[in-house]
Amino acid sequence: MTDSPPTSFSLGTLYGREAPFQALMGHSADLITLLDREGRVLYQSPSVRQHLGWDRNPTAEQHHFNLASLHPDDREGLSQQLVRLLPGVTVTLCPYRMQHANGSWRWLEGTAVNLLNDPSVGGILVQARDVTVRVHAEQRARALEGLGTALAGASTTDEVVQVILLQGLEAMGAIAGGVMLLDNDRQHVTVVGSAGYSDHVERPWRRFPVEIPVPAADAIREGRDLFLTVEDWQTLYPHLQHILMPASGSHAALTLWVNGQVIGAVTLSFAENGALSETQRRYLRTVAAQCALALERGALHARLQQQERLYRKITEYSHDLVSIIGLDGVTQYISPALTRMLGYAPTDRLGVSVFEGIHPEDLDRFRAVFQQAATSQVPVLATYRFQHKEGHWVWLESTGVNPAHDPDIKGVVINTRDVTARIEAEQARQATERRLQLFGEQSDVLIRIFSPAGECLYASPAAEGLLGYTAQELETHLLTQLIHPEDLSRVEAAWAGPMPVPPHRMQRRDGAYLWVESTIRRITDGLGALVEVHVATRDITPRQEAEEALRVQLSRFQHLVNLTAEFAAQDASEQHIQAALEHCLDLTGYTYGFYFPVGRSGLLEPLCAGDVKDEQFVWTRLDKALRSGEIGRSLRRHAALFAGPDEPVFSPPESLPRPVWTSLAVLPVVAREVLRGFMAFGTDGPVDVDGDSRRLLLSVSEQASRAVERRVHLEELKQSREETLRALGLALEYRDYETKGHTDRVVHLTERLGRALGFSGADLDALRWGAFLHDTGKVAIPDAILLKPGKLTPEEWDVIKRHPGIGYEMLEHIPSLPPTTLEVVLYHQERWNGGGYPKGLAGTDIPLAARVFAVVDVYDALTSERPYKKGWTHWEAAEQLRKEAGVLLDERVVQAFLKLFGQEGEPITSAKEDAL
Repeated sequence: MTDSPPTSFSLGTLYGREAPFQALMGHSADLITLLDREGRVLYQSPSVRQHLGWDRNPTAEQHHFNLASLHPDDREGLSQQLVRLLPGVTVTLCPYRMQHANGSWRWLEGTAVNLLNDPSVGGILVQARDVTVRVHAEQRARALEGLGTALAGASTTDEVVQVILLQGLEAMGAIAGGVMLLDNDRQHVTVVGSAGYSDHVERPWRRFPVEIPVPAADAIREGRDLFLTVEDWQTLYPHLQHILMPASGSHAALTLWVNGQVIGAVTLSFAENGALSETQRRYLRTVAAQCALALERGALHARLQQQERLYRKITEYSHDLVSIIGLDGVTQYISPALTRMLGYAPTDRLGVSVFEGIHPEDLDRFRAVFQQAATSQVPVLATYRFQHKEGHWVWLESTGVNPAHDPDIKGVVINTRDVTARIEAEQARQATERRLQLFGEQSDVLIRIFSPAGECLYASPAAEGLLGYTAQELETHLLTQLIHPEDLSRVEAAWAGPMPVPPHRMQRRDGAYLWVESTIRRITDGLGALVEVHVATRDITPRQEAEEALRVQLSRFQHLVNLTAEFAAQDASEQHIQAALEHCLDLTGYTYGFYFPVGRSGLLEPLCAGDVKDEQFVWTRLDKALRSGEIGRSLRRHAALFAGPDEPVFSPPESLPRPVWTSLAVLPVVAREVLRGFMAFGTDGPVDVDGDSRRLLLSVSEQASRAVERRVHLEELKQSREETLRALGLALEYRDYETKGHTDRVVHLTERLGRALGFSGADLDALRWGAFLHDTGKVAIPDAILLKPGKLTPEEWDVIKRHPGIGYEMLEHIPSLPPTTLEVVLYHQERWNGGGYPKGLAGTDIPLAARVFAVVDVYDALTSERPYKKGWTHWEAAEQLRKEAGVLLDERVVQAFLKLFGQEGEPITSAKEDAL
């Protein structure tokens, strides 16, 4: 349009015309519109309601309708046509779309004339008619034609379904849809494809019984098409409201008929809601019929492939494309498969030479084959390239035969199929094999190709470098040959299934094994049958050796960590030293080991591990070695010694190699700068001790040294505690001179009696400490009472009876004293019949440790001399104890105590007790 000011115009000018003109404008079926220079609507005829559903402008000043109602895709084109209008020239407008009041688009076409310079009009007069029905019909026809072509090119059911979903839905104007077929049992429906539906809507309906009340099942079961508005859906299927898409409008379920029987249905969802016209329904049924036929053809194609050999015998002259060529080479008949295969319609090739369209490089060969077919009674085969209608080349395979005995043919029958995929696959395979061969010749990776039976068809030149065989020699070996027997089952299992092939060993020509890694690729044909097996093998021996070395190193480290933890948690007991010896043998090349404790007088009884023999116990030589030779010098320096078969270790030097201890290692165990012992590892042959093994042994000896030092320290602490407790007991004894020697006697007898009754370890220590401290409370008793030579008054005796409780209160806050010790201090004056003090306990309520000490304490009191009495003999005291057994004292404890003495009344001691 132009930028000139709009021409003054009044609708009254039109409205004021004569009655005939007004009648003509008012009753015209065409839509008449007058536009100003800016494209605004100055006038529209009353037919605007018929065409677009709107009222025309009631007065000249109201412009409710303008070109903004044009479809966005049509605005620019229409505007350009109107701008270029010459004054007074009528121009035919291209079809364009205007929006109806209900939101739909209506197709219009017509003419326009520029009357802007006409003073009586002053505008552009546009006359248009509604051609929506015609345009939609044309669109449907084109869509139907395209869909038919696509369906004709689809040979399998899956391909047909994809065409329906991709082109069929678009042709039918649907926003979503699905294709579903009846199962063979005709009791269930399976969705073979869908598009446009969300996953949560589609997933539950992939297969469902034909009896359930859903639109597709109802249509299939009743054999009728369903067309549903949203309102119809809500009325008929209220239980399915949740699967409606928010943007969907009306729906349709179209039955698929084949040979008078329903085989399934196509479901459609449309964007707009509303009842479909009969024309629309007929169109949808036509599309559904085409889809049904295509699905039938796909099913037939699947069955034909399965029975291809049978059909070849039954249909002698039929292949994918059947043509009849006259003896002069002119095409007399060609089947419709031509369109699918080469893009031509059958009529395009009728009367055309069969040689027209063949690739120039294949033409002479094809002519010769055709002449052979024309003169021979046996079929002849030709493979050649033919130009598709679109210009590209298609590989064809044709079988020609001359049925001269058949008067209806009168020519050569040629059956043709498209073998482009096969030829291209063969070419790709050949190219791959050439690349594979080139790669195999240049790579150190061994490439082998095997038949399905495991026969080697090809081996790359890398065979000689990897296995020592030439490629030709390796081709005589089967797939499973040369595999180490221990790895064979695992490799065969991997080759038989989809799992990766594990690293395995293969035998070289010289008999040695090397570690390899193989990858397998299985080549199959179009039917999934195995054709070849490609195996690529590479040497991974260095990697495996590195991994094994790492594993050994980690194992050593773990053993060292475990030993460190054991030594850190415990004293250096014989069990832990023994475990250390065995661990070291597992992680080094030595075959036997010893630990020699060092005492004041020399070597003590050793611990040993491994392959120990009598000749290794060279006691004298080892004892001398502590004073001279390399071993002695190293141990005096507290240094480790590693000696091989050519290194003397004694003085004077021994003859080499040594028959035993041929290779040895001596590692000192030192505590507080004093040699406490040493570890010795050896073997009766040469052994290579690497740096890791030496560091491991040195670390173990250091851990053992620290553990022994802890044990020495603990023994010193224990001894110091014993001496302290004894000193406290003796201090009490010196204060009460009448009981001189009492402490050592009761401690000794209490310990012996405790052992006899099963006390050991910490429990025996606690019992002994209770004997040391039993009279601790007497420090609080006044001397006048404690040392009184005469008989005590009742009041004084009450003071004496307080000493167990006082002793307990004095000692209970010492954390190192166990409960058993405190029980002896507090309850040693309790008696079996409850007549003791301070609690008056009776029987087994009295702790066992206190009952044990009570027997010893009474025995010592009876046999000790006091100012007011003489000491009793052992026999007199024993008789008294028997009288008090079961009354004042525990009878079982008394019996055990008396068994400690012999017939002469002297305590019996065992060898073990003497050693202690």
